[in-house]
This record gives sequence, C-alpha cells and structure tokens, in this order.
Amino acid sequence: MTAKKVGLIHIDDHMIFLQGLRSMLKENQKINYLGNTGNLNDGWKLFLEKKPELVLLDYFLPDGKGLNLAQKMIEKRPEVKIIFLTMEDHPDLIEICKSFGIMGFLPKTIDKNELFLAIDEVLLGRPYIPSRKTLKKGPISNSEDEKLSILSSREKQIAYLITEGYTSQEISKKLFLSQFTVNTHRRNVRQKLGLNNTAQLAALMAKNKT
Repeated sequence: MTAKKVGLIHIDDHMIFLQGLRSMLKENQKINYLGNTGNLNDGWKLFLEKKPELVLLDYFLPDGKGLNLAQKMIEKRPEVKIIFLTMEDHPDLIEICKSFGIMGFLPKTIDKNELFLAIDEVLLGRPYIPSRKTLKKGPISNSEDEKLSILSSREKQIAYLITEGYTSQEISKKLFLSQFTVNTHRRNVRQKLGLNNTAQLAALMAKNKT
C-alpha cells in the first residue's frame, strides 16, 4: 500500500529560489507539492484552498512578515507544520518564532539532504532548528544581543507583539493570558531593558533582525 503523500505549499517572493526548490521538492516521493505564491495575501488564500500539512515560508515578504501569516495558519489549523526557510537567522528571532509554534527555522543555504531531513523531523513533531554555528554572532559586551538575552521566552514573545502594534487586550486574547499578566510582562520588559516607551522597544527589536 502506497503511503499518503504530505501536502506542501511554499511562500517566497524570490522566484528563482522558489522555482529551484519546487523542482527539488518534486523529487521527494513523500511530498505532494500543492503550489506556491510570493506574498502573504495569496499565501493565505492558497493555504485555505489547498489545506496543506506542511508550509515552507520566508520571514520577510513584500506585504509583511511571514510570522504574522504563520500565526493565522496555526490559529486556523493547529495541526499544520510550518518551517521558515529564510535568510533571517538571529537567535532571538528564532526563539520568538518557536514560541509561536514554528517547528523549523532553516537558512536558504541549506542543502537538499538536510532540508529533507528537517521536513521528516518536523512531520514527526520534532522541531528542527539550525546549530549555533549557523547563527549570527558578534561581540556580546554592551550589545543589543546581550540586552534581549535577559528576557524570558514569554517576554520576547510579548515584546514582538507589542512592536507589531498589538494592544494588551489583543495580546491577552492571542496568547490566552489575562490582561493583568500581559501588563506585568510589559512592565518587566521595559524595566529589564531600561526603556521608556514602545518606540524604543521597536528600535531595539529591529536592530536584532538586521
């Protein structure tokens, strides 16, 4: 009896990369390649239409961030597995994505064998994250990296949502937390980082994504 193939869609606006990867994925007998698109809006439509088990997604797209789309997908179908395939590789960004249920985070420089291994692992429910040697490095003394490292995973998650424009009430609904708990985390983030307002937080988070 032939095993059921896993439905996959790919969302990326770099067409040469997308087309090359499509040819590669079609070589994998476990995968049913359902389609691709290059922006968040069309990606959401494709997701609703094709109902894939697995999504490959870039972090930055022309109409927004892939993480925002990933959150919508997981809220709609919690069983879906999402792998970021992107040039963004900052450790804090990876940790934020993991906190939202992203199962894999891979560099676009990955080879075919490791990509297929990552897909197999994620489909088994095991997160696949690159080793530390593939992540961005730099001096830690007095750096933005050092500042963000003192935040807990939950605090980084809430800091990201704040910089995306979410209110405390919206964050509480999204993360299933009380508004009191969210406000406590907001206060802790500001105190730990020595910040006075959301604009300063947004600037700090942006430096860690470049």
